[in-house]
Amino acid sequence: MKHFATLLVLLTLFLFPLPASASEPLLDATYITMADNFFILYDPSTAMSEPYRNTGMTRLEMEKEIIRRSNQSLPELNWQAGLYPHWKNGLWLHGSPMGFKPYYRLQKYDKKKYGAALEKLPVIPTGPPMLQVGLMKLEHLLGLPGRTEVFIFSDGQHSTYPDLEPDPLTQARKLAREFDVCFTIVSSARTREAKQLLADIAAVNSCSQVIDFDTVAVHPEHLLGKLYMKTSDVRFNNVLFDFDRYEIKKEYQGLLNRLGTFLSEHPSAYVVLSGFTCNIGSEAYNMRLSERRAKSVRDYLKKKFNIDDQRMLLYWYGYANPVAPNDTEAGRRKNRRVTIAIRNTGPGTDPGNP
Repeated sequence: MKHFATLLVLLTLFLFPLPASASEPLLDATYITMADNFFILYDPSTAMSEPYRNTGMTRLEMEKEIIRRSNQSLPELNWQAGLYPHWKNGLWLHGSPMGFKPYYRLQKYDKKKYGAALEKLPVIPTGPPMLQVGLMKLEHLLGLPGRTEVFIFSDGQHSTYPDLEPDPLTQARKLAREFDVCFTIVSSARTREAKQLLADIAAVNSCSQVIDFDTVAVHPEHLLGKLYMKTSDVRFNNVLFDFDRYEIKKEYQGLLNRLGTFLSEHPSAYVVLSGFTCNIGSEAYNMRLSERRAKSVRDYLKKKFNIDDQRMLLYWYGYANPVAPNDTEAGRRKNRRVTIAIRNTGPGTDPGNP
């Protein structure tokens, strides 16, 4: 009987082979992908040529180093990825998708090849700030299946020619209307006007954000961390929320006090706070609600334990990745949450869950 069952299985596989995707290597079960595609837009402009703090590097050299180290920390999962400059010397026309001159043309992410491509990124400025051109390029690259995360380095300057090309904010709004795209802007802005422009671009939809350049310089893994969750990093229980609320409930203050104490005692560690919701309401509304939940946990830790903002990385995903069915109140209650992931703890510093 056992041999007959084996033959039956083999015959079934022969007659009805598995689809190609099922025969590909399975993803590591410890990782959950939170996006399907990503691009990095590199700013090689003269605006990035100034010295960066006391590092002995220019801001442009540090930009390249951030991307290099971020790539080294990224697990090799099944993303489609690209690496493009805002602008590269040479003629580029809005309607010419072959004029992008990519360093890593859109294709499946290969960590080694992506690393080799980013080594070719220039550290000598190639021209004026061209944020508007980088965003115009995206119009020809987006439209991929699933969600696309775009990581943009910028100081908020641009060289838009009025009446010939759209300004950065107008183009970003157009992209947000037409595509499933989220922007993470790594900001080097120094003027009020430049900071406001980048904030306005991040406000074009509910999944975009601005991260300070200094933050990713200290923690390069923050740059691409939004692309995935590592389940083994989650060593504290979730913080749960009432329906349509983002206030910290009293029953979770003890958990957050333990987290704050741990972070205070381990200054090299940092925490990733990821907000989620149940599926009641629109996607945009839930995205904002999940952001508020992540921020409420951050604010608690900052106020009570004075944890630095650079040690608290915030992401929000709305009703994505439910941990329980949304067709029951008990399931929805579990999905209204902030997950707590501890990274860079070092050996012998497992915070556990007392």
